[in-house]
Amino acid sequence: MLTAITLTFAAGLSTGIGGLIVLLCKKPTEKMLAASLGFAGGVMLTVSLMDMLPVTVSAYSEFMGKTQAALSAISLFVCGTAIAWLLQNCLPEPKMKPQKSADSVMLVKAARSAMVTTSVIVLHNLPEGILTMFTGYGDPRLGLTLTLAIALHNIPEGIAVSMPIYYATGSKMKGLLASVASGLAEPVGAVLAFLFFKNFISPAFLDGMIATIAGIMCFVSYNELIPGSLEYGENKYGIIGMLCGTVVMSIGIFLL
Repeated sequence: MLTAITLTFAAGLSTGIGGLIVLLCKKPTEKMLAASLGFAGGVMLTVSLMDMLPVTVSAYSEFMGKTQAALSAISLFVCGTAIAWLLQNCLPEPKMKPQKSADSVMLVKAARSAMVTTSVIVLHNLPEGILTMFTGYGDPRLGLTLTLAIALHNIPEGIAVSMPIYYATGSKMKGLLASVASGLAEPVGAVLAFLFFKNFISPAFLDGMIATIAGIMCFVSYNELIPGSLEYGENKYGIIGMLCGTVVMSIGIFLL
């Protein structure tokens, strides 16, 4: 049990490495924010469509036909987009007074992007932590492999969380702490789930949860992060950020 908990904490806290990378950055600019939001969008889209959704289809194919598995996974994916739409409507829209400067508007938008990105990454990390915990508990060797894979995924996610917060607050430390806190969702959620729901959480439920969260992540990417990266008049940097996020996440997936 101790091994499983240790592996889960190691995987989750790797988001802090992404936060540490942000500590090396100079004062954030609109170019950096455009690139970081694009990077976050590229990371989320890539991990959702290339990793999370296919994992659910593959898992469901083991006990139902491939077509039915694909339809089930996509249905859960669509449910995730609907959930994201509902959650978005619960978030307060920034109310700007006419006399506020353009810089203030950008800061508010950055704060909103930071809030949305952090929330979604936390949701994304919950099933990852549960999977790592249960796998490490059942097979420590397989759990170690999964831990390394998830840690590799979590580093760019830490960057995606910390950079908008750094821009919005001007504090590198707040960006770092936010990236660490988002990663802590993995071990904390996993331990609680293991203690209270060990007999109720099935692999099928976790796989379905993964597809649903993939839908949430895609909606946020298309509706918040990518448009946000193009709102600063630095479209080139936003697009470069998206490409970098896609490449970095693809490398992580293909190395598994």
